[in-house]
Amino acid sequence: MRAPDWARTLVPGDWHGISGDEPALGLSATAPGTRCLEDGDPAADPELNPNQKGIGRVRRLLGRYVNAPWSGRCGFSSITEAWNGAVYACNFGDAGSMVIFGGGHNDYFGSDVHAFDLATREWQRISDGYVTGSPEDYGAGAVYACGEYPDGSPLPPHTYGYVQYDEAGNDFLIFKSQKELGQKVEPLSTPHLFNLTRKAWRRGPEHLTAYLGAGGWTAWDDKRRLLWGNSGDGSDCFLGYSPDGENPDGSYGCWGPCFPGKLPGAADHCVMAYDPRLDYLIVVDCKNDRLCGFSPETPNQPLMPVLACTKPPLHAYAALEYSPGLESLVYYSATQGPNLWRVRSTSMEWAECTWENLTGSGNRLDPIGDAAQRTRHAIHRSHTFGRFRVASFDDMDLGVLVRHVDTPVYVIRLA
Repeated sequence: MRAPDWARTLVPGDWHGISGDEPALGLSATAPGTRCLEDGDPAADPELNPNQKGIGRVRRLLGRYVNAPWSGRCGFSSITEAWNGAVYACNFGDAGSMVIFGGGHNDYFGSDVHAFDLATREWQRISDGYVTGSPEDYGAGAVYACGEYPDGSPLPPHTYGYVQYDEAGNDFLIFKSQKELGQKVEPLSTPHLFNLTRKAWRRGPEHLTAYLGAGGWTAWDDKRRLLWGNSGDGSDCFLGYSPDGENPDGSYGCWGPCFPGKLPGAADHCVMAYDPRLDYLIVVDCKNDRLCGFSPETPNQPLMPVLACTKPPLHAYAALEYSPGLESLVYYSATQGPNLWRVRSTSMEWAECTWENLTGSGNRLDPIGDAAQRTRHAIHRSHTFGRFRVASFDDMDLGVLVRHVDTPVYVIRLA
């Protein structure tokens, strides 16, 4: 698959905003209703939001926002701001798409799914989610034993680092779910899969002993077809989930053995990536400012430190991705503005590595600062999670960054 035509003029190391009302690179704006993520807010759709009638209709005509039963305390902006990630789905659209879903606590109860198509540079809502419930069907007190609304879509948790993509199945994967949202959420160790071909959800089996709470992280291992995951500090477990096969109870896939967590007491908001070149899992231990790793062949082994002569400070809420074009990992943290780093092993087992800043000396755009200036919403400026991903093509690799619901999607050419 070749990169989209608009990417041909990109210079490696330079950031650009490619969507919104005034995209860079001389690109024209896309059709109204496709320019920003919030254009697909289901609460703004009179056909979906029952509150758009009566006094709600008057508010809409006055240009005011009309909450829906699923809006929660903070509304649609929570799909990015409430501790949520995204995935790059290479088989959804001619050049792949960034796909996002999430909410959590009292912030947002909507189970809608959205995608940014890299070829067309357009946002679209690809699933409405559960929009037929009454107010009492959402949030505190609305308990769903399987973590699913009546339409089969999962209650949206804070997704943290728990979401990944399975290219072979064309599935958006989320490692955990919730029985109940609200101030005192009740997590559920049940994975869910959204098939992007059929645009339909299915669920995995519940793990009866693992507790997958806040702050966890995952990586997709396509060699073994396993979604590896580590819980946050609220529990202490590391395990893998395979999405393959249907079970007699209607669930899909199976869990592997549950091992002790890799970073007890220091696991919150770390990040993990799979290096297919060396068949190794790499973890950013942000609390101890170090890089560690282990072989997925022996998932019960402890983390081994990866040495480096120099490196940037490592932060929570960051992203770590494999770039096939660079044959190395790419680290990105919103706390470092435009700077992103190539991380390459100098040995066959990730004993040592080098760090190289990939941002060009001629770059003029800080996507973090630019998005913070543009948005009208309260934001978590330091959060990246999976909203930075690598899109790999035959002729180049791109870094793609989703920031806020009313700001551009940003890209940088890596190789």
